Amino acid sequence: MNRRSFIKASSASFAATSFLSLGQALANTKINNNEDYKAIVCVFLYGGMDNHDTLIPFDEPSYSKWAGIRSELLQHYTIKRNRENLLALNTPARFAPRKFALPPEFKQVASLYQQGKLSIIGNVGPLLEPTNANAIESDLAKLPLRLFSHNDQQSTWMSGSTEGAQFGWAGKLNDALINQTGLAPTTFSAITTTGSGLLITGDKTQPYHVSNGQAANINIYEEFDNSTLLKQHFSAMPNQSDNLLEQDIAIKMKHSFESNEQFNDALASSSINLPPFPATAIAKQLETVSKTIAIREQLGEKRQVFVVAMGGFDTHSGQAKTLPQLQSAMDGAMSAFDSAMQSLGLSDNVTLFTASDFGRTLTVNGDGTDHGWGAHHFIMGGAVNGGTIFGDVPEPTLNHALDAGHGRLIPTLSVDQYAASLGAWLGVEQSTLSNIFPSLNKFGALPNLFK
Repeated sequence: MNRRSFIKASSASFAATSFLSLGQALANTKINNNEDYKAIVCVFLYGGMDNHDTLIPFDEPSYSKWAGIRSELLQHYTIKRNRENLLALNTPARFAPRKFALPPEFKQVASLYQQGKLSIIGNVGPLLEPTNANAIESDLAKLPLRLFSHNDQQSTWMSGSTEGAQFGWAGKLNDALINQTGLAPTTFSAITTTGSGLLITGDKTQPYHVSNGQAANINIYEEFDNSTLLKQHFSAMPNQSDNLLEQDIAIKMKHSFESNEQFNDALASSSINLPPFPATAIAKQLETVSKTIAIREQLGEKRQVFVVAMGGFDTHSGQAKTLPQLQSAMDGAMSAFDSAMQSLGLSDNVTLFTASDFGRTLTVNGDGTDHGWGAHHFIMGGAVNGGTIFGDVPEPTLNHALDAGHGRLIPTLSVDQYAASLGAWLGVEQSTLSNIFPSLNKFGALPNLFK
């Protein structure tokens, strides 16, 4: 890999690394040793995962309504969404007589739910204030901007603002933890395996990018006996330029180079024995996260936020073929990650959760569905109040009080409530959460996601 390729491959690390020296990171390790380790891992599902084919009505009356509205789509599935093929869940008594199930591709996820290791967040989405169909039709509702737009709603889920936002809520949570401890920002507290780092970008927090299980590396060193001059060349040092921009770039290059070397050295020097992960892209990303968590002490981190991603959920057509494959990949990856955290003894310390642009319509357009709003999501980990459904799950009908049209669910739980609950678990103070999520006071208490 030449210098230009290195810059391109590690561009996010190069541009966004916290620019701390190795000494600072190690110093912070000693200060943090009295704290318990905690991490949150966001699995972002680009395109808008179909909530109506994630949590499926299982009691006969509700199932019949759901299947009747979706009959044209359901006939295309290879593994039919018949009741006998669905994975019934222990449904909280408050929903009685209604019951729910997961599609057959979520076999391991359903098992995690039944074991109390995973729960479902019902009907969550961006909200500025509680609202309903009446208020929207009467033009009395204060609504998030640019609903149903992919880029804008991805950004809104990650930051509370439409496309062009600078900071994400997980980055702000990490900033708050930095401020509470009084420590300098660290390089490896916010890590992404995907192209976008908005969710984990803050004023003091910058995303560190890893891919294929490691940080960007220059393997040509070995061919030149790890030449000091070659290392100086690739790390842009020494730099004697009087140009301030050139100096800044050189400093960033140097620290990026050192951080990547530190990360890869920590991996190489550690004996990490994890259970096997499937060969899917999302599973390999979660395997990378697992390995990074395994070397947390070498990296000097006690609090971390991660984001991984998978695409393909914009199922306007071909949903019956595409969505089951995506669900199967999620199922294997999430189960493997749970096993990995157990093997590391960190099941209680790490919480995985899903997010997506939006849900989808209950109505179908033939062999697909269209953009929605509220959606159902998963939260997993030993600290989670598992085996339950948080929030609301509107009935599978049209034209009710929470239908924004065509079965687009109007959320009853805000992203702010969801995110603030994760922040509170990480240890962010309540007053700070109210500053990060200014709409919190418009809603009720935070959902009791954790034990």
